[in-house]
Amino acid sequence: MNTKEKQKYLEKAFKLYEAGILLLRHGFNNDSLSRLYYAFRSLAICIVGKPLKGKWKHPALMKKVIMEIDNKRLFSLSREERKLIKDFPDLREEADYDPIEIPEEKLQTYIKLVERFLREVKNYVEYSNQD
Repeated sequence: MNTKEKQKYLEKAFKLYEAGILLLRHGFNNDSLSRLYYAFRSLAICIVGKPLKGKWKHPALMKKVIMEIDNKRLFSLSREERKLIKDFPDLREEADYDPIEIPEEKLQTYIKLVERFLREVKNYVEYSNQD
């Protein structure tokens, strides 16, 4: 994936993140989590590239992004962050399809994760643009 494509996914991630924050402010916790998940997914694509059709279902993409971060030594991930990333697809699915309400406390944890990734991936894209 070239730098221009990475930048488009990064821009998309920022918009999805902002939508997630707005939804949370209006009490739409589940929809907020879903937008945060898709912001994170766009950031993951910046790192690993676009998944092939029929490949890398959501959980596999999350595992792949962790491996790429480690292999490329982009930045370090804590155990908690690794667990949050691995759990993100299932939590997003629950938020979208199950009759539950995602607690704001849990949302705040994912907001911090997405905010960190927005910073780290922005740096990664800017650095890869220098090549």
